[in-house]
Amino acid sequence: MYSNNVKLAGRGASSHSNGLCCKSTKRKRGTHSTCCLNPKPIYVRPASWKNLPGELGKTFNFCRKRDISRDPHFVHLRQAAGRQRDFKHVRRNLINPMFQLCLSRHDLVTGIIELDLEDMAAELSKTWVTDPETGEQYLTESKVTVSRISRFIDEVMIPFGLAYVHSDGDQSSPKSGMVWDQANGFWFPKVLVLTDEFYRLAGANLEKLNLQREQQLALRNEGITDEGEIITVAVARMRKRKQIFKRAWECRKQNAGAQRRRNKLASKSLDERKHEVATSLTKSMPAHELAQLSSEQFNKLVWERMNSMDIGISHPPPDIVQ
Repeated sequence: MYSNNVKLAGRGASSHSNGLCCKSTKRKRGTHSTCCLNPKPIYVRPASWKNLPGELGKTFNFCRKRDISRDPHFVHLRQAAGRQRDFKHVRRNLINPMFQLCLSRHDLVTGIIELDLEDMAAELSKTWVTDPETGEQYLTESKVTVSRISRFIDEVMIPFGLAYVHSDGDQSSPKSGMVWDQANGFWFPKVLVLTDEFYRLAGANLEKLNLQREQQLALRNEGITDEGEIITVAVARMRKRKQIFKRAWECRKQNAGAQRRRNKLASKSLDERKHEVATSLTKSMPAHELAQLSSEQFNKLVWERMNSMDIGISHPPPDIVQ
C-alpha cells in the first residue's frame, strides 16, 4: 500500500525523480482507433474507359504485376530523400495503386497529372476482402483519406524524383505552383509532372514511350495549335496547365451562380418559383424552339429545370401552414 502523502508520477502528474518536469495537463488519449482505414488499397480502372494504348498500356499492365516498392531506387535515394528506414507496410501497399492511378489519369504528351485529391482518394478507396465461409474474394469500399494521398505526394513522389511541381511563377518561392486547400487546411501542388524515373520504375521502355509521346504531340499539334505552329512539350504543358485552372475556375463560378439562384428561389412560394424559372427559360431558349413547344411541354420543361436545381416540391412554400 502507498501512503496518502505519496503521489504517483504518471500522465498529467509532475515528477522530478528522473530530472524531468512534466506539466499538468487535461489532455487524454481518445478511444478511437488509429489503425489505417484501408491498409491495402487497390486501383481499378473504370470499365467504361478505353484501354491505354501502345507502350503506355503495356507499362500499366506490367505495373500491376510487380512490387515497385522493392525497387533499388528507393534504397539508393533513401538518405537523400531524408529517410532512415524502409517504408512501412501501409505506405508500401500504396505505391503500386498510386503508380497505376497516375498512369491512368495523366497526360502522356506533357507528363502532367492534375491533382484532384478527393477524386484520387475516392478511386483508391477499394480493397479485396475474403469471405470467411466460402473463401471467395470480392471488392469492397474502404476509405483512403485525402491527407494520406497528400502525404504520399509530398514524402515519396517529389523527394524520390518521381515527379515535380509545375509552375510558371517564381521558382525560388517554396509556395510556387502550390494551391491552398481551404477544406482540408494544407498546401498541395495542383499540377505535377511525372519524370522519366517514374516511367522507368513503372517498367516502361523509355525509347518506345518517347516515340509514342512524339506521335501524340504531332496529333495534338493538328488540333490545338494554329496553322503552321509547332509547339514543344514545354509549351504543351503550359497550355494544359492554363486549361486546368480555367476549367476549375469556370466550374467554381458556375456552381456559385447556381447556388445563389437556388437560395434566391427557395425563399419564394412554389408558384413564384415556377414563374421565375419560366421567365428564365424564355430568355435563354431560342425563339423557334419555344414556338414549337405546347403549353404542357413547356410546363414539363419548367418542372424539369426546377428539379435539376433542387427547388421543386422538396422546398415547400414558406407561407403554407403545416
